[in-house]
Amino acid sequence: MGTDLDVADLFDRMPFNDHLGIELREIEPGHAVGALALSGEHSSSPDRMIAHGGVAYALADTVGGAAVIAANGAVAPTIDMRIDYLAPATGGTLRAEATLIKNGDSVATVEVAVTDDEGRKIAAARGTYKSGGGEGETAWRGSSSP
Repeated sequence: MGTDLDVADLFDRMPFNDHLGIELREIEPGHAVGALALSGEHSSSPDRMIAHGGVAYALADTVGGAAVIAANGAVAPTIDMRIDYLAPATGGTLRAEATLIKNGDSVATVEVAVTDDEGRKIAAARGTYKSGGGEGETAWRGSSSP
């Protein structure tokens, strides 16, 4: 299904990942691990480091998508993601581990655990991604693709 994509290269070239500092550390079909070193720009507090919830969400979504892309060999846009925030992230590096739990003809489901340097659970997410169907030009594949 899809084309042969170099998933690590695709994510290394994604401007949003670069902006946030998301690094893809492990990738294989249906599984991915990524990390994000927290800095002042990620904080929701002007007085101390408490990572904004969007940071954990973006990390979970990105790493979840990588697991689906690696399994299917094609870009897999996010359909929906639900996240539970379990503890504040207050520094260090966040780690997200995504596991594909269902890979259907048109939709894939991934579970993602976000932890901190000490292994503390920061967030748990479940995402659905477009895994197939639809042909032709998309926002990721078309005449203006890089």
